[in-house]
This record gives sequence, C-alpha cells and structure tokens, in this order.
Amino acid sequence: MKYVTAFFMAWGNFFAVPCPCKLWDNNLRRLQLVFFPLIGILMGALWYLLYRGMALINIPLQLQAAVMTIYPFAISGFIHLDGFMDCCDAIMSRRELEERQKILKDSHVGAFAVISVVILFLVFYSAMWAAIEPNDLTNSVGLKSSQLWGLVLIPIVSRACSGYGVLNFVPIGHSQYKASYDEKINRQYGFILNLMIFVTITIAAIIPAIASYSYSDIGAESAITAIVTTVITHHVMMFYGRRQLGGMSGDIAGYALTISECAGVLVLAIL
Repeated sequence: MKYVTAFFMAWGNFFAVPCPCKLWDNNLRRLQLVFFPLIGILMGALWYLLYRGMALINIPLQLQAAVMTIYPFAISGFIHLDGFMDCCDAIMSRRELEERQKILKDSHVGAFAVISVVILFLVFYSAMWAAIEPNDLTNSVGLKSSQLWGLVLIPIVSRACSGYGVLNFVPIGHSQYKASYDEKINRQYGFILNLMIFVTITIAAIIPAIASYSYSDIGAESAITAIVTTVITHHVMMFYGRRQLGGMSGDIAGYALTISECAGVLVLAIL
C-alpha cells in the first residue's frame, strides 16, 4: 500500500493532471521520489501525443512549437520552473552564501529570474521550431513524427536525476527533505533511480532492432544522444547549484531539470 501511496503522492506533487486518488503520508516523502520517473513517462507520452495530434489536424507550425514549448512547464504545474527562477535569482546575485540562501527562500521574483526565464523560453521555442520546421531543401518536415519519440524519454531521465540528487546529496538547511534525510535508505532509492536511467537508455538503443527500423528512420541516434545530454547536463547543473547554494534542495533539482530538458530538446533539433 505504501508504494501506491507514494506513487499518487508523486502524481499530486509533480503532475498537473488531476490526481485520481489523493493520498498522503509524510513518512513517504523520500519514497515518492522513486516514482518521479514514472510521472515522467506519463508526461513524455502526452508530450509526444500532443505533437502527433497537432500535426494530424495541421495546426500551424509556429503554434505547434509554442504549445510544445509551454507544455512541459504547464504539465508540471510550473513547479520546476519556479525552482529554476528562484535559483537564478540567488546564484546570479553574486552575494555571500548566506545571502544567496535567503534570496533562494524569498518568494519575490527578481530581475535575474525574469531575464533567465525569457532566455530559457527563447531557446526552448527555437529548438522546438527547428525540430518541426520544414526543410527548405527537401520541402519536408524537419523531424518525422517517429523521430520525436525522444520526447517520451527525456522527462523520464531528467526526473530520475532530480530524484537521485535530492536523495543522495546533503540537503540545504531549509530543504523539506532535511528532516527525513537518511544516507543508507537514500542510497538504496538512488540505486533504483540510476537503474531507471540505464533501462531508459537501453530501451532507446534496442527499440529500432525490435521494430525492424533503421536507426536513422526512427531517430535512435538523436534520441539516445538527447537522453545522455539530458543526464550529463542535469548533473553538471546540479553540481553547480549545490556549490553555489551550499547544499541540495527541491529548487536546485527543478533548476537542473529545467535546463537539462532544454538541452535534450536542443540535441533533438540539431541532430
């Protein structure tokens, strides 16, 4: 029963679609993070289906790119974007550590957060637009719909990395996970999350063989590269955030998740 409760806790916290079963247990805060990547599966599948649906009814490409850009932030209730903005305000203030931590907890929005989120949306929209824009040389869609299945996988690994970071790095003083921090149990949960990342990459690698597609037809190279880029970017930004703010927190996890997913989409567009 605790696993069911933890799953629906993760749903209620990190997924904007109404939760069909509202359960909560304060003792399962850590366990809910193990189910974070499963929420990523739902988000990624809806992201891909959203694109296929808009393409099917011939929505203008500019609007497709805009909707596909807004979707990952809206479907998570903007909670990760909030962490991104909080961290940008704190880190870019270039104050002393104690002052940066105070800014991180401040509910007011600063100029650095606004500037950073504008840049983020410009880059994200440009990447989405580049991925689906018709190619002038071939007069065909930039990426086939079958090649965009990497969008299903990016949210899985980004959330597995976030869950791992919150569980396995010492939390910052005001983090909601500080009271329940247990190194031994967290290490076990972290292993499961790393296993999910490995399984996701493996699935991306073997799908073409199972489906009898060539790697280029299904875009396996771009999908695998996007997943690996997402994982690497997440860990780099998580390390940077922890170093700048003196520990791990949900805000830093959201900061790294947001940037890493943008990096993954950029790779899909470029490759």
